[in-house]
Amino acid sequence: MLNLLRTILLVGLALWLARIAWRWLRPPPAPPVRQEEAAHTLSRCSRCGTLIPQEMTLWSQDKPFCSTTCRDG
Repeated sequence: MLNLLRTILLVGLALWLARIAWRWLRPPPAPPVRQEEAAHTLSRCSRCGTLIPQEMTLWSQDKPFCSTTCRDG
């Protein structure tokens, strides 16, 4: 009975140490991606003043435009 108890305690200790080693050795989790900030980045058209998402902005001579009409007009 004493040998069984000792074996159970040793196995439990080994699992606990393995868990601590696993946490210590694995790389830290990547920080969460914040898409909200990218979604709210807007530019204002230099000609008509319309707000445009950064991804859709047309640039000409360091000025933002909402369309080719505003850019060329």
